[in-house]
Amino acid sequence: MRPGERKFRGEGNMMVKSPESIIPPDVLREYLRPETGDAIHDPYQVLIDYYEIIDPSLRGSSVAYLPAKSTEMGKVDQTMLNHIRNGVWALIELNVGLIALGSANALSERELREVIALFSVHDLHKIHGKDWKEQFDISQEEVLEYAEAFGATKFAPDLTGHDFQSVAVALHKSIGFHANLSVKFNLYRPWLTIADTLASIEQPQATPSMQQQLDRIDPSVDFYYHTFQEATGILTNLVHTGIAGWASEKGLHPLLIFEKGVLYLGEADKQFELNGEEDIKEIYRAFREALNSSHPTFSDTLELQKSIDASQASKGFYRIENVFFFYSGVEKVAKAFAAAAVLRESENTATIEVDCTGGVLKVGNTEPDMQYPPAQTVSIPRKCITGITVDGRTVDTGDVLIRCRSEERKRKKFTLIPESVEIDGQRVSGKVAINGTGLMTSQIGYRAHIMEDFGSDIGWDSKIISYSRAISGLRMQLIEPLIKIGALDSADPVLETCRMFGVDAALSERLSGYAQAHRTDDHHRVGGFWNYSYVIARDLLDRDIDGIWFADIRTSNEKIQYLEDCITRYLQRVPHEKIQELESELLYPYQEKMLVWISENLEFNGSMFYGTFENKADKFQAYCNGGGICRLSNDTPYDKERIPLSIGVGMLGLSFSNRLPVGASEPALYVSVPIAIEMGLRYIGHGIKGGANRIYFRLIPDHFYTPVLSRLFSQFLSVFNGDCQTNVRALALDILSRDTPQYELLVRDLVSESGRKNVLRYAGYGYKSLHTTYDVVFNKVRDNDTEYWFFGSYLGLILAAATGCRVVVGENPICMSPGDEFSAMVKLDAPHAAVKRISGDVIPLTELSSVIDLASLVIVLGYENVMEDKRFPKHLQTLKNKMFPGSSLLKDIWRKYENESRKGAFVNRARGYRNENEEIIYDDNPGLVFLALRLDRIGGDVMAVETIHELAELGLTVAIPKGYEPHRVEKLFRESVKAVLAKRDGSFAREDYVDAVSGRLLKMMRRAGTDQFSLIPGLYEFDRTHRFAGAFVDHVFYGLFDGNPGKLKRAANDISDGYYSATLEIRNDAYQRERAAIEAKKQEKKEKI
Repeated sequence: MRPGERKFRGEGNMMVKSPESIIPPDVLREYLRPETGDAIHDPYQVLIDYYEIIDPSLRGSSVAYLPAKSTEMGKVDQTMLNHIRNGVWALIELNVGLIALGSANALSERELREVIALFSVHDLHKIHGKDWKEQFDISQEEVLEYAEAFGATKFAPDLTGHDFQSVAVALHKSIGFHANLSVKFNLYRPWLTIADTLASIEQPQATPSMQQQLDRIDPSVDFYYHTFQEATGILTNLVHTGIAGWASEKGLHPLLIFEKGVLYLGEADKQFELNGEEDIKEIYRAFREALNSSHPTFSDTLELQKSIDASQASKGFYRIENVFFFYSGVEKVAKAFAAAAVLRESENTATIEVDCTGGVLKVGNTEPDMQYPPAQTVSIPRKCITGITVDGRTVDTGDVLIRCRSEERKRKKFTLIPESVEIDGQRVSGKVAINGTGLMTSQIGYRAHIMEDFGSDIGWDSKIISYSRAISGLRMQLIEPLIKIGALDSADPVLETCRMFGVDAALSERLSGYAQAHRTDDHHRVGGFWNYSYVIARDLLDRDIDGIWFADIRTSNEKIQYLEDCITRYLQRVPHEKIQELESELLYPYQEKMLVWISENLEFNGSMFYGTFENKADKFQAYCNGGGICRLSNDTPYDKERIPLSIGVGMLGLSFSNRLPVGASEPALYVSVPIAIEMGLRYIGHGIKGGANRIYFRLIPDHFYTPVLSRLFSQFLSVFNGDCQTNVRALALDILSRDTPQYELLVRDLVSESGRKNVLRYAGYGYKSLHTTYDVVFNKVRDNDTEYWFFGSYLGLILAAATGCRVVVGENPICMSPGDEFSAMVKLDAPHAAVKRISGDVIPLTELSSVIDLASLVIVLGYENVMEDKRFPKHLQTLKNKMFPGSSLLKDIWRKYENESRKGAFVNRARGYRNENEEIIYDDNPGLVFLALRLDRIGGDVMAVETIHELAELGLTVAIPKGYEPHRVEKLFRESVKAVLAKRDGSFAREDYVDAVSGRLLKMMRRAGTDQFSLIPGLYEFDRTHRFAGAFVDHVFYGLFDGNPGKLKRAANDISDGYYSATLEIRNDAYQRERAAIEAKKQEKKEKI
């Protein structure tokens, strides 16, 4: 473990239960408990108490999601909750760093508590009035009320109202009130000032003002920093981890983790900077060390073996992509082959079918063939056979001999054709089926030659196959490259492979001698097949290991350990410099390009060594040619290599590149080395196989995390591992059910017990590093582009709100909008047009809540109609085209319930209650009418909504409709429209229209009577009807449609929808008030009795 590093008990453990919040105190406590015991370092104990006492109160307060900094102020968006948390984490880590550096000026536990408690209320002026005098005119009683609500008085009980008032009015250095301040505030002012500064910085830096603030705490320490300009994702996380590890060895303490760098604490007046080429190489080695241990797939051979490719297994060998030598190192990869040999042991058997009449010999469905010389006999001993049938009849089992001739059906490929079959020396005729054998088809004939040439019977069981494939793969990918660079004692791959697996000298010499004697005509080495591996595998399986044959060793782990020991002993004989040379060969151009990439992007405390390492390919020429440019990063290749990234692995579509001509055929998606590495790392993390045109979320901490917090947040995101479910409808309902946003509680629906499975996948699943950014994949089936972008952007908004991170949403797998290029909470990269109309390209913090509410309303009302995502383009068109989009969706819902003959259910859903045993019980979630009107007000024409709402109030004074049928509820409004439209010819005065409307309404009410209305006061009190008619003409006909009958006619249905919802809401409110009054009277009578 490097200096300055700590190992925590929870590190690397995946969270398996659904979290209640982003950082639950119990998870934090478990994570921070050192391996050496149960005592937690004082600053971290204070942090745990903060998350148990203050943070929950802050999250539930009305100020949590108000802006502390915002784009409107010219700053990067930051919520009050994030600002306070950042200050708290900075205080904790600053104290931990001071203790680690041996400073005597760190705060005691009591002092740290008091500073944190004061910091939690330091920004109250931002929610207290507009001009600065009003903002800072805060009494002790007011600030103490907030402190108690936040839990600060419980967290630090010795603080007084004067202390809290002082920090609220005097921490701002240029404005506020700076007289009559408390002693404790003046004592803690340097700590509070630096906490406020660190909570607000957007990039790692060490400015003179920051150093001055730190000097007031301890002049013996200074701030240092590094930045790295690229931010690909997992790869740059690991690069930052390597740089921080290198810096820790130099004596620096990592303090805060930003998107593009790290802020450190170290001894003052030290020259911490890059000094040359060797520093870049040391950083690269630290990065490789971090990479090799970053994921179980790289560090655990049992996991790494899963990445060994079996696609070439039919040719007799396993192989692994060279990039895994980069990810894991030579020795780990070699041991992974050993694990694959053991864990992929097969007990499979096949049936050999022999039809001498037809001249067909098949194993499974394949006819065995060989290169010259073909075998003339195939012998199968009795012990390898479980059963024999002849023409479908079972016969006694015995030793089988199949005599064959051969036919060259393909060039140099001889197919074995049976001529006769003998069982225990007796010839049989008919179709013979032999069960129980497990040898590969390709080895059926070669088995005889192996026995003849090497005196070894490889047998008929399938267990040998995985061992022979692994041995052949190691020979091809490790031993032969070592021979090529002159690293081994001999240049004979057969002999060296035997030495690796401890084959005895006699057999080794026999195998090697045959290979040497048949260099030009070795039929044991043809195509991908290397029959020597079968002999070595059989020798291994039949080897006596402490009195037990290797094949009979009980556990897989013991077998793997034996093979790993063989590999370790063998590699220890190879000089270290030769292993490094081999790595350079295998890793080309990964290693070379990473050195260039690091030198081009790294700045350490103001020092750079740009150009220390350079690409072989000329960058300017690559740009001129165009073909050498990476499609995802605009980087140029190291040499002339062109790495085509698999569309399946990279999940790449063609929409992300602005250099692709419209209508062009699908191009090869060439990428640079860092991008190829990044996409490979992500594939290991998210595990999504194939597919393109996904949406990607880049989560950027706001503004930073600490080393501990970065790992904890990654652990939280690891719940998105392919097994969790996300309930989008429940998310939307939860949001709409709260008057005050409590976004962090949404994690319960992001990680739900019901809903869609596997919608979100975390690309960094399983990785251990300093996480500077986090990438999540939206993994839903795409019904159409509109709905896909709508739900993708919605979940991006939810992730931003719930996690406090700033989020980039786009279809480019490599995020092209780094956090320092935008200030808003959410950025949509090239969103679909229908989505852009809702939110625009960027969603600042001040608009985040309203945009989330709008999308949530569309989701809830849309799903109430039909639970199909493909219908959402229609709903978004309604939002775009209708003045009353919520009411229009409500009418669609009514039609659905009406068609299903479930009008009663609609009434319950509309009001938001259910009837149980004749008792009305209101739901926690609002009714459909309330939601429809809310959507009208947010997404519709506000003036029209208010106008129709007022008209509906007047309408209920004229006639109260029965039921929920639209033709009854809208009757007054639609008759009024007809009255205006009936006056087609000529120009009419206002009074003429009013009289026409009044007259038509009176006639209609007389005809309809109590069939459609429960009360009709307007029929007998004409002034009510006249007042309604006047309001309709003035505010609707003239106010909304300029007295134009044609405009009124075109919008009549839309306006009627709005009138429908408004009438239902007002009527329902009146019903609830009446019901409450009745209940109150009943209660009053009970009390009198």
